[in-house]
Amino acid sequence: MNPTDRQAQGLYRLCYRLTNAIYPEWKYRNIELVRIDERTGNLYVLAGELDFEIKPTGGYEP
Repeated sequence: MNPTDRQAQGLYRLCYRLTNAIYPEWKYRNIELVRIDERTGNLYVLAGELDFEIKPTGGYEP
């Protein structure tokens, strides 16, 4: 299973933000894991103690 184009764009935006390139007030986070959940089709991102799911539409939530 491959991520959608919108998921890939959402992953790029999230990774960019997590590495402190856009929001200086955000603490830098190491991205430890990126995985697709084959049951839901969502991308799962683990960054330190934070985790995010990127939906097929490209939106994400902590």
